[in-house]
Formats: sequence, structure tokens, C-alpha cells
Amino acid sequence: MSDEELIDGTYKLVMCIATGGSSQVWEVIEQASGRHLAMKLLKTDTPDFKENKASLKYESEVLKTLDHPLIIKFEKFSSSRDNTYLTMEHFRAANVKLQIKANISSVHVRARRLFEGICQAMSHVHSKGWIHRDVKPDNVLMNKVGEIRLVDFSLSSKEVTGFSKMIGGGRLKTIQGTRTYIAPETIRKQAPTFQTDLYSLGILFYEVLTGKTPFQAPTPEELLRKHLSTPPPNASEFNPNVTPEMDRLIARLLKKKPAERHASIDEVLSELKRIKIFKEDVTDESLAQLAADKEGSAMSQLTDIRLDSRADAKLKEMLAADPALARQYAQDLRDKKEKKQAVEDERKAKILKSAKPTAAPAAPPQQPQQMSFQPMPQMPPGYPPGYAPYPQMQMPGMPPMGGPQGAMPGYPNQPMPQQPMPPLPFQPLPGAPMISGQPPLGMPQMAPAMPMPSMPVAAANPLAGKVPTGAIPSNSGAASPSPNPAMIATAGTLPVAGRVSVPTTATATTNVAAPRSVAAPVASAPPANKPAPIKTPPAAVAPPKPTAAPAPVEELEFMTELPDIL
Repeated sequence: MSDEELIDGTYKLVMCIATGGSSQVWEVIEQASGRHLAMKLLKTDTPDFKENKASLKYESEVLKTLDHPLIIKFEKFSSSRDNTYLTMEHFRAANVKLQIKANISSVHVRARRLFEGICQAMSHVHSKGWIHRDVKPDNVLMNKVGEIRLVDFSLSSKEVTGFSKMIGGGRLKTIQGTRTYIAPETIRKQAPTFQTDLYSLGILFYEVLTGKTPFQAPTPEELLRKHLSTPPPNASEFNPNVTPEMDRLIARLLKKKPAERHASIDEVLSELKRIKIFKEDVTDESLAQLAADKEGSAMSQLTDIRLDSRADAKLKEMLAADPALARQYAQDLRDKKEKKQAVEDERKAKILKSAKPTAAPAAPPQQPQQMSFQPMPQMPPGYPPGYAPYPQMQMPGMPPMGGPQGAMPGYPNQPMPQQPMPPLPFQPLPGAPMISGQPPLGMPQMAPAMPMPSMPVAAANPLAGKVPTGAIPSNSGAASPSPNPAMIATAGTLPVAGRVSVPTTATATTNVAAPRSVAAPVASAPPANKPAPIKTPPAAVAPPKPTAAPAPVEELEFMTELPDIL
């Protein structure tokens, strides 16, 4: 084996376990001892290599201070011109995230050991004054028997205490973490506390029990806003086997304010040991029975399947390949059909047996209808027989109306006088064409008005004697002579107090009294001595005071700074 195949001439690369944006995790063999170790090897072609190198060195410093069987053990940190790496204990197990995606039921079998083991490991981390700040299923390894290892301390930091906490020290300049598991106070750039790890732990519990995280959103910004304000649903809504006690434990871990969560990780562990996680215990035997129930026999799958085009083709292939199965399948179909028919016949027999003929109900006796007679009204004497009493528009004692055709109503045996209507002469319209054989187009002349009795002028017009006689027409049938223009000018109007003057020119109509003036209110002018009202200009309205602009909503521009930690 040449030196080119070794890292620093000591470690041989065996298999790549995981790959991230800045590093790779390899299984290596130490040549001197033959031990299998895990190596976190930095990529040298990344632009931020120096920052990644400093982060890896910082993680090695944190691991040196931790010594717990459930925390990955530190071995060595090295940085040279060619390679920068961190070697650790190699724990042969996949992370919990992959196991949830592969078979969540097997994770439920080991859920209690998983939860209690994480709490014990975090208790040791907190006792050393460190905050992990990136608790998630990806950073927890678990083998088949439920042993775990807590890994990845690259974001860990010390809790701010004492005078630094009083003056507001420890406030984050940048946000680091994984968006799905990040605590609300971290999003607000507040100093992390031990309760920050408890929030991430609550999301880990939730995902293990349900297979999904409590907060999901189409964009990273909306996801962070849900961490800040949206209450999480209960885990039992997605897994009915979760107990109410476990729902309450997770709900307290996911409180938005750190002070409302548990006081310490030891309090969480103590409560976890007292409650049941599942209503019905999940064991390997129950999982095996569940798998057997799902698989079933080949015959039950053939008979219970709801056939469609693909299933029908598959059924035909199976029956054609196995004649014995085809005969058994046909026999089962016949047996089911006969059994179904027997059940149906038995049901019909029970219905017929229980049915008894019932006599038709007797019709109730019909009661004879009693007819009511009303006395006829008494006829007046002399009323002709056969007519209804008191015809319309006739009072008692009046002679009967009607009679022979042409008689006047109310007067029997007296014919109605028939007077012919004289034809009305037509007056042709001016300019209307004349058509031979047809009457000229025109309007019928109105009958002459009935003569009105002549009245004395004094009685007809109270203003008689005050108006020159030339302006009033004569009572004779002839038209009055044309009036004198001077007289018209003098007598053209009738001045009456409070009334509107109306012209009183003479017309050619006979026996028409002088027209009177029409009463109408006259707008009175304001008195001359009354001063005109002074219009005062409206008071100057003070301009509205400029209102303070609403405080801008805190833009979470830093949301895009959150990396997805491997």
C-alpha cells in the first residue's frame, strides 16, 4: 500500500458515509491500530475554506470537553497543506432522519430509548455549559437496539450569563441553524439559552412520532414566520396512537416564549419517564403481525382486490401460470355465490313468514247529510212571478224595472224617444287635397255653444267702470270693432294689488266676460335700508398634523442567511 492511498500516511479511506457542501464523512482505518474511525474531511476546493477550517477546529475544541457514552468521542484534529480533518468514534448506524423515511414503525419500537437517550446526552452537554443549537434527527445516530450517539457540535456555543447577560450581550449578529428546527428567539437574533435546544427537541419528538414536522411552508420565509406565530397541531392528529400526555409534553416544548418551556432538560427527562408515549405499545411482535396481516394469502388478495384494467391483466396471468390456483379460485367464486344466494333465500323466507294477512279496516258509517233550507224573501205585492226578488238598482215598493225593448229603465211600457243625430258638417283643412267621390279631409265643426244668459257688466266684472269700454267686448253676437291701439295701450293690463297682470285684449267670441287676472305670489324685494349681509370668509382650517408613519414591519431579510446544516 503506497502513501498516496493514505491520509497523512495514517488513515486509509474505506467508504464515504455522507457528503455535505463543505465536507465529507468517511469511514477510515487507522493503519497502526487497525481501528475503524469516522473522519470529517474538508473539501479544499470551496471558496470559504478558511471559515470551514475554523469551524471544524472549533467543533474539535467542543468535543474535547465532552465525555459521555451517548456523545460521539473525539479522536484527533489535523490541518496541513493537503488535508484538514477531524477523526471521531465510528458508530455503525444510520441517522434517525434516514430511518424515519425508510421505516418509521421500526423507529416507534425504539422511540422511548431514543427520546430518553437524547435527553441524557443533552443533559451532559448543558452541564458543561454548552448549547448544541442544532438538535435534529440528522444529528442523532441510532442502531437496531436503540443505542444512540449525538453528533455535530459545529454550532455549539456557551450560554451568556452574569454581567454580559445584564447588559444585553450575546445577541447574535448572524443566524445559524436549520430552518425546520430553529427556535423563535434565534430567528429574532436573541441570545440562545438551554430552552433553545428544548424547542428543537420538541420538533424532533414530533417528527419521530408522526413522520412529519409541525411547521411546513412553500418558502423559507413563510416557514420562519410560522415558527414565530403559528401554534403547532397535536401529534395525535397524525398518529392516533400518541397519548394526550405526550401531546402536552410536545406542546410545552414548542412554546414560542422560552420562559414557558421546561426549566431544564432534566425536567423533560423526568416527565418523559412518567408518561406513556403510545396508547398501544409498539413492539417487534406487533409489527410482524401487522406485516403478516398486510401481506395476507394469495387467494385473499385475488378475491378481495378491486379489479381494474391492470389488476385484471395481472389476475389472468396468475391464473394462467398456475392451473391449480385457477381451479381453486373458480371454486371459491362458486362457493361465495352459493353462500350469498343461501343468505338471500333465508332472508326472504323470514320476511314471508313474519308477514300475516290483515283484514282491511272497515269504512266508517256514512252520516246522512242534512240539507238546510232558507226561507225565500217575501215578494212585494204586484211583483211579476218568475223574477228574482229585488233586482239590481231597485228598492222595495218601486215599480219593476224593465219592459219591452226600447222602454226606458224604470218606466215600463213607455218607449225611449229615438231622436236622430244630425250630421256634423266637415270643415276642410287648408291645403288638403280634394279627391273626387270622397268627402274632403277636415275636422268636424263643433256645435254652437249654448247661449249663456247675459249678465250685467257690473255683476260680471267687479272692475267694470274702471276699464275703458273699448277694451271690453259687446254682448251682441257681432264681433266688436277693432279696438283703438291707444286704448289697448291704456287698457292692456289690469293692475291688481298682489296679482300678476294679464293682458285683456278683446276677442271675437260673443257673450264672454272679461278675463280676470291670475293670482300668483310676487317675490318681494328686500328693503332698501337693510344692509346686505356680509359674508365672512370661513375660518382658516389648520392643516392636519403629520401623523407618524407606522413602524415598518421587521423585514426578515436574514432568513436567507440560514444554511441547511448537514
